Amino acid sequence: MSRAEILLTALKDLMDTLFSQPKDRNLICAVKLLKLTGSVLEDAWKQSGKSHMDELIQKIEGILLDAQCSRDVRQMLLKLVELRSSNWGRVHAAAAYSEATPDNDPNYYMVTAQHTQFKQLYLNKQSGQNNPCLHHMQSIRLSGEEDEMEPEIEEAFEKFCLETERQKP
Repeated sequence: MSRAEILLTALKDLMDTLFSQPKDRNLICAVKLLKLTGSVLEDAWKQSGKSHMDELIQKIEGILLDAQCSRDVRQMLLKLVELRSSNWGRVHAAAAYSEATPDNDPNYYMVTAQHTQFKQLYLNKQSGQNNPCLHHMQSIRLSGEEDEMEPEIEEAFEKFCLETERQKP
């Protein structure tokens, strides 16, 4: 058994555990995990002939009917089911990775909400700076603001800034 297969099994077990204790914190964790890895997990499970994702979605639907979770968590679960039904937001005719650009592949920026915020931040900065995005990030770090970005968002922000710089004429 390869490390990837062990990880797939562990993630399935983790999801089963989280859904077997349908408290808000567990459900939030499960939703976040599936939003990030759902498409990859489903592809790998389908390739190996397993219907684990169907089983997980059935558990989610059961939780939506029976569990006593908050309205916000219920909404997150519904959005997750909707995301899965749309093939995890993937477009069938997406460009190959090496050819992908923001113009020809809607999946290019996986964090679309953050992308919109980054673009607005970038456009709002003065054009005299070399890279206003990175300058803004440095000012956040130096000022010690409490609402600084999560590491994943910061990484996506840096990537966005570098891509934006490369696209400049």
